[in-house]
This record gives sequence, C-alpha cells and structure tokens, in this order.
Amino acid sequence: MTLSVWQEQAKEGDAEAIAALLNQSLTAHGITVRAERESYCLNLWLTGATLPPQPRLVDYLRRVIERLQIDSIGILHIEAEATTDPSQSWTTEMALLAGVAYTETNRSEDVGALDSRASDSRASEARASEFRSSEFRATDSRTTEPLVPEESGIGEASGIADPRALPPKVARAYQELNLTPDASLADIERSYFKTKAALLRQGKRADLEPLKWAFTTLKDYLDHPPQPDPPPPSPSLGDLAALEEWSPSLPAGATGQPIHDSGPDPTFVSHSSSHPLAEDPSPDPALALQTLLRNRGLPAQVALRADQLHIRWPAVRVTNPKQATAQIYALLLQQDWGDLGLGDDVTTLVVAALDSQNRAVWRQTLTLPQRPTAEEDTDLMSFNNRYSNGIIFPALLVLGMLLNAMPIFDLLLRGIKIWIHEFGHAVIAWLAGRQAIPLPIGWTNVNPERSVFVYLGVLILLGLLYWSGQKEGKRWPMVLAVSLAVVQFGMTWLMSPTTFDMLLAFGGIGGELYLSTLLMVSFFFPLPAYWRWDFYRYPVVIGAAFTFWGQFWLWKRIRIGKASIPFGMMWGDAEHGDMNILVNRHQWEPGQLIGTYNTIANLCFLTLLGIYAYTLYRQHRHRLWLLWH
Repeated sequence: MTLSVWQEQAKEGDAEAIAALLNQSLTAHGITVRAERESYCLNLWLTGATLPPQPRLVDYLRRVIERLQIDSIGILHIEAEATTDPSQSWTTEMALLAGVAYTETNRSEDVGALDSRASDSRASEARASEFRSSEFRATDSRTTEPLVPEESGIGEASGIADPRALPPKVARAYQELNLTPDASLADIERSYFKTKAALLRQGKRADLEPLKWAFTTLKDYLDHPPQPDPPPPSPSLGDLAALEEWSPSLPAGATGQPIHDSGPDPTFVSHSSSHPLAEDPSPDPALALQTLLRNRGLPAQVALRADQLHIRWPAVRVTNPKQATAQIYALLLQQDWGDLGLGDDVTTLVVAALDSQNRAVWRQTLTLPQRPTAEEDTDLMSFNNRYSNGIIFPALLVLGMLLNAMPIFDLLLRGIKIWIHEFGHAVIAWLAGRQAIPLPIGWTNVNPERSVFVYLGVLILLGLLYWSGQKEGKRWPMVLAVSLAVVQFGMTWLMSPTTFDMLLAFGGIGGELYLSTLLMVSFFFPLPAYWRWDFYRYPVVIGAAFTFWGQFWLWKRIRIGKASIPFGMMWGDAEHGDMNILVNRHQWEPGQLIGTYNTIANLCFLTLLGIYAYTLYRQHRHRLWLLWH
C-alpha cells in the first residue's frame, strides 16, 4: 500500500494507517508503534530498547496527530516501554477538546504544561470551572486522615478542583453523561440507561456510540483507578539530537513503497500495572495488604484487630456489597499470607463501606478458611491433603466394590469379612462388660457373665482416648470417647441378659456394616499421635469398603428376592447361626430381619456420603461461597 493511501486512511482515523506512518520514521530510532482505536480515544503503544526524552517524543507524536486533523479523535493515550531499561517506561494521555490540548501524565512531566493554544480556548476554561465546583473526600470516622489520600489519583474519592486532575478521556466521559466527578457508579448507570432510552425513543441511534464509550470509560476508571507512578530517571540516550531535528510535518517516505505495521511487540508490558507487592515488602501486614489493594485499584484502609481483618472503603465505589466483598475475599485467597505477614490467627474478614459522613453504609463478615499448604497437598500422609480426601478416598471405595464383584478376590479376601464380622460380636460384648476373644476363623469366645475388670479396662482406654484428644486439640476423639462411655455404662449395668444375647447375635452382620463404615470415615480424622495411622488408613479403607459393599449388596438382593437370608453358621450346629438365634430365640420375622439390616445399610451409606461431602465442603467452602456470589 502506498504512502498516500496510508495518509488518506489515517486522516479518517484508521489506527493501522496511523501506526504505519509513525513506524515509517520511528523504526529508524529502534522504536515500533502499535495503535488501536476506542471510539474517541486513540491508544499508541511504543516499544524500543531505549527511549528518547519523554517530553520531546510526546510533542512529536502530538504534532503528527494534529497535522492529520482527525475530527473523530479527541483523546490520545500513549504507553512507552523500554525493554532494556524498564525504569524509562512511561504512560501519558493528551486530549484534543474543541481545539485545546492538555496533557495528563505521570509524575515525570508537568501536568500543567499545555500547548499555547489552550489558553485561548474559553470552552476549555468553562469546562474546568464546572469541575472546580465539586469536591468529595471520604474520611475515617476515628481520625481526620482521608480514607483515600488525595494523591492517590482516585477521582471519586478525592478532592477534585480541576479537570486536569482527571485523565482527559475521563473528563470527556463525565461531560458526555452530564455528570460531575463525585457521581457514584449507580448515578453513572442511571444516567446512561436513562439517556440511552431517550435516544432510542427519538430514533437517534447514531448518538448511542459516544454514550456507550463514555459509560464504559467511567466504569473502567472507577473499577481500576490510575496509580501514581515513580519519578522517571534522567535520559541516557546518546543520540537525542536526532529527535530535536524532527519536523512537525508528516513522516517522510518513498512514494510507492509499501509500509507495514510491525504488529504488537510480544515483550510489551504495561508500565502502569507493574506494581508487585513482593517488590515493596512491609513489616506491617495491614500496610502490606493496603498497598496490595490499592495496586489493584481498591482505595481501602486495612486494620488488624485481634483475629479480625478489617477492610473499609468509600461506599460510593460499590453498588453490590456482596459482590464487592466476594472480590476482596477472592483476592485474599490468591495471596501467600506469609508474604503479607498474616498468620493463621487471622480467622475473620470484616468488609465495611463508609459514606461521606463516615457512617457505615453496610458491613459484611466472613470466616477465612484455613487453607492447606503446598506441602500438605503433596503429602499423602497429611489429613488436609485435598487430593487424597477428594479423589483417592472415593477411588478406594470403588476399588472395594470391584473386589467384591470379582469371585477370585472375593474368595481370597474373605478372611477380612470374617474378622470384621467377629469383631462385631466382640465389640458388643466389650461394651456390655463381657470378656470376648474374636478369632479370624469365624468364632468368638464370649463369657456371658459381667466382668468389672473388662468394664474398667475399656473405660480406661476411653479415658486415654479423651485425654489424648484434649492434649492435641482434636475434638472428635473426645466426642467419641464420651459417647462410647455413655453407651458402655448403659449396656453393662442397665441392659438385660436377653437383650445382650439378641444384640450379640445381631452384631455380627451389623458389625460388617457399621464397623466398616466407622473405619472408612475415620480416613478423614487423624488419631492422637500415640495411635497414628496416616499410612495404614489406606489399606484399612480398602478392607472396610470390601466388607461393607459385600453386605450392602447382599441385603439389597435379599430385599428384591434375588438372594436368601444367610441362616446357619460356619462352624458347629447350623441352628445356632446368628440369623437362627434372632428368629428362634427372639422371635424376629424374616421381614423384620430384611427391613432392619437394609435400614442400617442405608444409614451407613448416607453417613459415608455425608461425611465425605462435609469434608469437601470444609476444604472448599470458600470457593463455593465465591461461586454462589
């Protein structure tokens, strides 16, 4: 494409053509240009190994754009990046409103330095006087210190006495919507939709584009206000004279020679967003977090009070309190609390918004999760490992189910079922104060007489379990010990011999269900240090799942008539089997047997699902809360 064609397209506001013209001259100085139009605004990204002095380069670019006389462009946004010396990078904006140009830059350039033509424009001064009449400051209720410092550059939460305190395109956007800089986001949305509806009723669809641009610009500005940049270093280029000789006329080029835009530089990084917290460490956690929030565009004040983290910000910035709190919550979860100086003692987040009179408009209180560390997530012995709790545990249950479905493994592992069955008899006997010895051959010796020795022995073991749980701060061993002690007292001293005999027969198959369930759910609970089983819980869960699913599916098949009740016994007289004792001695009906064992199987299954779901919720409740909001 020829130079003349690029010039014609550039005069029409074509961003690609403007970039091509600029690259024609700047490429010789090692600078590439990328351009993009956004309604009234033209964005230019300049990338080079080193950069000329900012004022001289800005003046050159301004004169080139003015020379093109593009009526549809009112804002020029420039971002320049030096790849070999990032400290030379800078960002600036210049506005062309009614023939008046003024520049809003970082601290490296005088904001009040305007082109001489700006002083002759009465329209610009009239617009400036409108902004001088409005001022908003949010102050802390306990002190006279502003909640958002005036030098923070956040227009709606800072005093604004001059339109040049705002970025030019933001000032133009406020004018498009007939609003002042102290307008809240709700006011901006109300004005936008009201004006849009009026234009649609009048059929003026062509006027919707500037209105939409203004609304998008203000919303983005309020969500991501600009942050002050550090002072730039002194220029260090040796060939600055070349820029001094540049002409304000259009870049020269050989007619008929194609000019190609170099496209976006893959190394381009916005200078205004490079504020990592790690580069500005602070011994004060509140100050470190406050810096982090302000670098993310959130002008908040942070305070630590005991175990509570308090975050306050101006209510004018928020239209949806729950969504705003969720954003703060999500940001905190993404950080390394060690880098911020926050410890595990901080358990509560309190987010509040203050109005211009320092009154709390709303307050949200949330419990901060205790997140597993990276070491815990990679350690299979850790009970806080989210992968073992969420993925490996159900995989072990499925493995137990598959072992039941394969006859060869069902036969080889049958001893596990037998031993858990006999322990079901023995546990009933021990809790009832009787001596019992479970044998893995399908037999349990039980003394029907009460034994004070057995009662006290079991009680002492429960006491040790309670003491260990209390010493190590584990609540569930304490609850289990107290519950079993109460059950032991009732079964030993209050239960009749007939009831004991019935429960003893019932506890064999019953134990295969509820003891297996207890062993499986114990996967999520660490035992006291003396009984550590962080490794052994994996094979135990496989064996317990193998036993549980065997009885679970057996009684489901019995219920629908595809299997029969397991009468008889492995050794001795078949009439003394568990099911025979329940039917012959205690007058249980077959239907009662089927209904009771199926009910227990269902309750155990629901308990298994409930504790698994609770564990997932406990470890991921913060993510569920964020998803909900």
